Amino acid sequence: MKFAFISDLHIDYDYVEGADNDCGKPLCCRSDSGIAPSKERSAGKWGDYSCDLNVNTLNSLLSHIKDEIKPDFVLWAGDSIPHNLDSLTFDSNV
Repeated sequence: MKFAFISDLHIDYDYVEGADNDCGKPLCCRSDSGIAPSKERSAGKWGDYSCDLNVNTLNSLLSHIKDEIKPDFVLWAGDSIPHNLDSLTFDSNV
């Protein structure tokens, strides 16, 4: 049997391409991070090392697992909430 183990994705549904990746908050690359002042600080289409996982990359990952790896089952462990500690709420986590 083949399985995929996925853990700690920290999906950020508020990720915005072109947002500032160094905004001074616990989590940047979001709609409230502001526009990046330079190309080096601009969140990319497929993500940014300084930020949480964006939906484009998540969808690509899941498609690859489904189409190429073709697991018999998937284990999804860990936490998947983003690191925006300054604005997390119980309802947003659920």
